[in-house]
Amino acid sequence: MAAHDSSWEIFRSELKHWMELRRFTNKALAEAINADLPSSGLSAPVDEQIIKRWRHSTSPPLMTLKVIGRILGMSSDPTGRAIYDPTHLPRVMGILDPAPENPELIEAAYRLQTVRAKIAEAQSTLTAITADEGAVNVVRTATASGLGAAVLPVFEGPRGYPMHVSDRIDLRAQGAEATAPQPNQYPLVHDALHDAFAVRSRRAPRFADTSLQPNPDAYAAWAVQHVGCPRASEVHRPHVGLPAIAITSVTTTPWPDEVGDLIAMVLGYSFTTTRELARELVCDPYAAEPLRADIHDNLLYAATPLRRVWTHHGAVVPPANDHAPFGDAQGRATSQLLHFYVREDDASLRHAAEHPAGRLDPVSPEELDAAVARTSATRAELDARFERVQDNPRIRRIDYAFTPEAEDRWALVFEMTLTILRTLDELGVRLNLAELHERLARTEPQVAPQVLRWLADHDAPFVESRHRTRH
Repeated sequence: MAAHDSSWEIFRSELKHWMELRRFTNKALAEAINADLPSSGLSAPVDEQIIKRWRHSTSPPLMTLKVIGRILGMSSDPTGRAIYDPTHLPRVMGILDPAPENPELIEAAYRLQTVRAKIAEAQSTLTAITADEGAVNVVRTATASGLGAAVLPVFEGPRGYPMHVSDRIDLRAQGAEATAPQPNQYPLVHDALHDAFAVRSRRAPRFADTSLQPNPDAYAAWAVQHVGCPRASEVHRPHVGLPAIAITSVTTTPWPDEVGDLIAMVLGYSFTTTRELARELVCDPYAAEPLRADIHDNLLYAATPLRRVWTHHGAVVPPANDHAPFGDAQGRATSQLLHFYVREDDASLRHAAEHPAGRLDPVSPEELDAAVARTSATRAELDARFERVQDNPRIRRIDYAFTPEAEDRWALVFEMTLTILRTLDELGVRLNLAELHERLARTEPQVAPQVLRWLADHDAPFVESRHRTRH
C-alpha cells in the first residue's frame, strides 16, 4: 500500500488517538518498539523522529502494526476500556474484512458456550470434578501468578434448606501499597475467572489477618457461583410442548439467574444468561445492554435454543424494538416458548440502583436518583407491553416484592421456581422426571437434594414425594 492512500491515513489517525489516550510520547513508543524489535519486522531500531514521521507522512512495515497495536492496547472501544484486539488496526485499515455483525457473533458466542458446557460436563464425568473445581482453579492460578487468595464457601437457602451456593474469593497483590489486582493484569487469572463464570462480590474481605494488608482497596472480591451459572442439558430431547423458557426482569435484584438455574436443574435443561453470552464477545457484559438485548431478541425467534432456560435483564428498553422483551423486532417468538416477566416493586429497583451490577464503589445521590428514575420508566414501559400480550397464556408475569435478608430472598427464588412449575402443569405439560432427579441428587449433592426436598415439601408438580423431608 502506498504511504498516502486512505488506509495509511486511517493508521495515522488511529496512531495519534491511541498515543494520546495512553499518554505515549514519540520517544516512549520508539523505545517500546525497540524492546520487541525481532517481532516488529524492522531491520534497525527506530527513534522519535521516525515515529513522528509515521504520525504525519510515512508508514511502517505491515509487521510493525501488530507490535504498535499491542503496545498501545488498541481495540474497537475508543475509550480504551476493552481488552487489546490484535485485529482492530488491520480491520479499520481495510487489510482484514470487517468484524462480523452482531447476529453472527451472537450465534458464535452461543455455540462457544455450548461447547464449553459440554467440555465441562465431560470433564465432570471422566474425572469426578466437584462443583468446587472452579474455585480451586482460580486459587491455584492466582497463587501461581503471585497473588494471595482467600476462599469462603457460602451455604445459603430458604430456612432449613442450606445449599452450597457459591465460593467467595478475595484476591490481593503483595505489599502494603498494592492496589486491587485486575484480571487484565493477570491473563491466566482472567481465564480462570472466566472459565468459572466468576462474578464480582461485595462481601467484606476474608483474609484472616487484615493487618498484613491494611489497604481495603488492595482486595479484589469475586464469587464463583454454584447456583445461577450456566449448565449443560441433562436430557437429549425437549419435553413435549416446552422447547425453552425465558425469564426477564429489569434488574438482577430478584435473582432471575438463580430461578432460571433451578428450573433448568429440575427440567434437565441447559441454562444460560444473555450476560454470559455477551461475556464471550465483550470485556464488560454489564455495560453492554444493547448487545444483551440483541442476544435476547435473537433467542426469542431467530435462534431459539431447544432444551434451554435463559434469563435476560435490561434497565433500558431497546428503542428499535417496540415488542421487547416479549418478541423480536417483528413481534415474533418461537411457538410454545414459555416466557416469565418478573415484575419488581419499588424497593427492588432502588436496591439495584444502590448496588449496580459489576460495580463496587459507592453510588452518589444523583446517580441513585437517575438510576431509579430510569429503571422505573423501564418497568412502566414493560408493564404496558405486558398488557398488550397478556392474552397469550405462554407469557406470564410474576410479581416480586424485595426483602433484604438473604434467607428470605432465597425463599422468594424457590417460590418463583414453584410458580413456574405449577404454570407448566396448568398448561398441560406432562413430565416424567423421576430418573433425572435421582441422578441429580447423586451428581450435585451440595445443591440438588435441598432443591428437590423443598419442592417436594411444597407439593411441587413433577417432583416425587420420596424427596420430602422425613420426620
